[in-house]
Amino acid sequence: MVAGACMGLSSYYDSVIPDAIGCLLVGGILGAVASFIIYTNVAALLGRSIPEEYLNKINNELESDVMIRAIYDVKGIDMGNCLIRYKAELDFDGRELTRSYLDKQDLNSLLEEVKGFNDIDQVESFMIKHSEAIVDMMGGEIDRIEMKLRVK
Repeated sequence: MVAGACMGLSSYYDSVIPDAIGCLLVGGILGAVASFIIYTNVAALLGRSIPEEYLNKINNELESDVMIRAIYDVKGIDMGNCLIRYKAELDFDGRELTRSYLDKQDLNSLLEEVKGFNDIDQVESFMIKHSEAIVDMMGGEIDRIEMKLRVK
């Protein structure tokens, strides 16, 4: 409406000044509307931190897990609709992870395999095979921990 009126005035007066003023008015109106939308929705756009007690509950749940040694750089954001985004750096206990892996292995057969080694290449191959399995197991532990937190 503003643009149309200013174009009409430009045509009537045979001058580009009303059209330029109309462009500035339309730009100002659009800027004001954008500022209003941002101001009224800033909480939804940025997210709110979750209450400290909920953050502590999640941290306590993680710290009680035998696989986790420490938690660093914790952030929790309330996304609305009962959704929470939780981010933390976890320090896994390598000894516990390895113990859990070894509990699922036949240690006698591993011992026999190691006794049969004749060179470094066989040791390297053995270590690579089992290290890869431990890393895969760590991925499974991460999935287990995430599912445990989602349920709660």
